[in-house]
Amino acid sequence: MKHSALEFSRLLGLVVITSVIAGCGSGGDSSDDVPLPPSGMVRIQGDVTSSGTAVSDATVNFQTTDDSGVNKEYTTITGSNCKFTFDMPLKSVDGVDFPAGTVSKEGYEPQTLLCRGFTEEVVTCKADIRLIRLAENTSIPVGGDMVWHIGDSNYQGQANSKLQKKAPDGAVLEFEISDWAAQVAKNNITKATVVLDHKGWQTEICPNNEIALVGDVGTVSRAGGNSPDTGEWGGAQQEAVPFDFQVSKVGSLRAKVRISAGACIGTDLDDFEINRMRVYFCGNDDPGTCIPGR
Repeated sequence: MKHSALEFSRLLGLVVITSVIAGCGSGGDSSDDVPLPPSGMVRIQGDVTSSGTAVSDATVNFQTTDDSGVNKEYTTITGSNCKFTFDMPLKSVDGVDFPAGTVSKEGYEPQTLLCRGFTEEVVTCKADIRLIRLAENTSIPVGGDMVWHIGDSNYQGQANSKLQKKAPDGAVLEFEISDWAAQVAKNNITKATVVLDHKGWQTEICPNNEIALVGDVGTVSRAGGNSPDTGEWGGAQQEAVPFDFQVSKVGSLRAKVRISAGACIGTDLDDFEINRMRVYFCGNDDPGTCIPGR
């Protein structure tokens, strides 16, 4: 079943947390100590800056699954002091190694909010986020700044047991690149490279996993990626084989990223999570991938 990322954002059970605490940068408390949350809850706290300056109105969101199996989004927005804090039930993340959220704001690349994990003894996480300005050749697909679970929820094993959203968002997800036409209209743009964080993606044993660009000219597909066997997040700029696409084979008017879960054993689909998707554009004068610094 195919759904767009926007459809799923409307289907999520939304829990809005509006707590913001004082202090940031030179005026804030730089201690790693985080006040304990109420019993049965965990607390994530931090600040958001860019080049040493406080970033207000940045969205901090975290997706997980509640006791009834419904996907929930916990979100807050930083104030002028750049600080944020929110609480959520321990049960929703208990036993998940490296649960992740996302911090985003228009004009900046989204960044991953990463915690080491929560238990009954570890109920706080300090996450100081440093945003970087969005480069002119970089696009953020619609919905790409959220954690998504792709698959059929029939999964096991060390890597997949670490997924934080137990309920899948679908076996195939699509993310529109809303400024595709404007990007490829620039002089000498011939290539697009898709970059994303991922957990539990096991294309080595599930060879039908795919990532594709779907455009007005055609669809170009690549084999999916492979996450660390430990169940941690991998990918991004460190991807061993970047997901590169030729613009001429995709089109010049519109495009979207499509990610599909493939069968592993029989009809059982791979289950994995993705986060922090970006698309970099470049030309023939740029050797290899479009990823900055590579």
